[in-house]
Amino acid sequence: MTRMASFTKIENELTPKFRESMGLAESTADVQKFFVYSMLELLNGVLAGHSEALDLFYEDIALAPGETPGYVFSPRLAGHQPLAAELRDSDLPAILARFAEVAGNRYDYLRKKPAKTEAKMYHGTGRAAR
Repeated sequence: MTRMASFTKIENELTPKFRESMGLAESTADVQKFFVYSMLELLNGVLAGHSEALDLFYEDIALAPGETPGYVFSPRLAGHQPLAAELRDSDLPAILARFAEVAGNRYDYLRKKPAKTEAKMYHGTGRAAR
């Protein structure tokens, strides 16, 4: 039986802040931004124990609502061997998918309600007030 690493501790630390951010998101761009920053924090925690250092950038991960698994990695990140090993031998793909599902649901909700989104963003003074 092979050993499977678990990153649920990191997930549990990030989940409250992530859910709060999703609740505060006023646009689909906010959802994307909050998702990316949370996933960068998750991946930094996952890769912290590896000797091969990797600087993660905003462009390395993106939310992909409506797609499976709900997120995409940049080619640079996807080709990183320690991350590929963690994706293969841990619960990391399931954790990423759970975060992507929450963000994707919020993204879809805000995309379907542009008037509500604009009303929050412009507070009765912008395009939505006309």
